[in-house]
Amino acid sequence: MLIPLFAQVLLTLFVGTIARLRRDRAVKDGFNWRYFKTFEGEKPPRYVLQADQHLVNLFESPLFFFVAGILAISLNTVDQLILFMAILYVFLRCIHAHVSLTNNRLLWRARVFIISCLIILMMWLWLLYLNI
Repeated sequence: MLIPLFAQVLLTLFVGTIARLRRDRAVKDGFNWRYFKTFEGEKPPRYVLQADQHLVNLFESPLFFFVAGILAISLNTVDQLILFMAILYVFLRCIHAHVSLTNNRLLWRARVFIISCLIILMMWLWLLYLNI
């Protein structure tokens, strides 16, 4: 279970790095760096906003994944099913990141996001089943 949890951490760090590099590129191309100090003024280019928004997203819904994973470990209920769901969740989040940071097709992004949320729900339901 630690491997999928760690993989999600690595994905978050990877997207954070992409976001930073995109900000640096925008500033190098002439964008006013002061925007990043207070987030006021003219908005940065779309490619910067895409990475920034995706990074913010990685601190939202994955919270439920981390809690489910840590609960599964602490309750000693890690089995093949919950491990498979955890791996599937991280895989879907990688696809979501790829879509968000490249073509950003809303329909694809939304579908992958919804499926990943359903995986989290199934993880929680399985944890409840095993522990109630």
